[in-house]
Amino acid sequence: MVYIRNKKVKGIDYAYLVQSVWNPQRNMSRQKTIKYLGKASQITIEDIPEEYRNDTKILAFISAFSSHQEERKTLVSRIQKEMFALLTDCNVNGLVDLYEKYSRLFGLTEFYDKLLKPVMYRIGDLWEQEKLDVATEHASTNTAISLIKAINERITTTRTGVLGTLSQYKTVICTPDGELHGLACNIIESLLLSKGFKVYNISTSIPTEYIIDYIRDLEPDIIFISITLVENIKPAKRLIQQIHARYNNKLPVMVGGSAFNKIEQYQDSTINAFLMKNASFDDIMKLVKMSIV
Repeated sequence: MVYIRNKKVKGIDYAYLVQSVWNPQRNMSRQKTIKYLGKASQITIEDIPEEYRNDTKILAFISAFSSHQEERKTLVSRIQKEMFALLTDCNVNGLVDLYEKYSRLFGLTEFYDKLLKPVMYRIGDLWEQEKLDVATEHASTNTAISLIKAINERITTTRTGVLGTLSQYKTVICTPDGELHGLACNIIESLLLSKGFKVYNISTSIPTEYIIDYIRDLEPDIIFISITLVENIKPAKRLIQQIHARYNNKLPVMVGGSAFNKIEQYQDSTINAFLMKNASFDDIMKLVKMSIV
């Protein structure tokens, strides 16, 4: 096994390409230095012997320490290709392994923004271009949902067992009546759970009156509404109007989704909510923090 070992000297990280070699006499492994690489921040892929350049551990180290942005782009592209193959093959276990391998390097928000989101957009685009059949598109989406559920289980276990709940804020995530796409809702749920929020994800399609009754009984601190199809913007507006009528415009409502990305220069003050058009998940979480203070 070959990997990069990091050694800090006077506050500066230096790197060595090493190989783990098993010693049968001592019944233990030892490190054999293959190459001294110099300052970790200055390493590029060209510094690595060609036979080791495709190793994911090597790429991850360079991405984490190097000041060269191209190295990170190379790793992101590589992971996206692997994720695409796993999603279309419905390989949930492989996706969970991928998440566990790179979650520390990217963090949860970036994992969704930089990896899962672009891959799912690509799958959707291929379906629209009739280069991917509808069954594969549905199966890939369901596999992505299963991945997010597995991630959420790990988040919940970690918070319950180690970190505890950081916030008492309650959030409701929903879609307007008629909207059947819930992937974005599941990602938002995952991010909120990671911050310690109490999350009530009632997506997908529920009649408006039932959503209003649920909100009335729960009394949440913030509402999320996700819209994927353009034709569902109007029922979302009606839902928002009823929420504001019930709460006197005092309950924060956030609205977003790919429906707005499909309409160039969408601007409609009548929607009367925090409109998150083309927003990253990182932007959404920052807005959450601002809106509940």
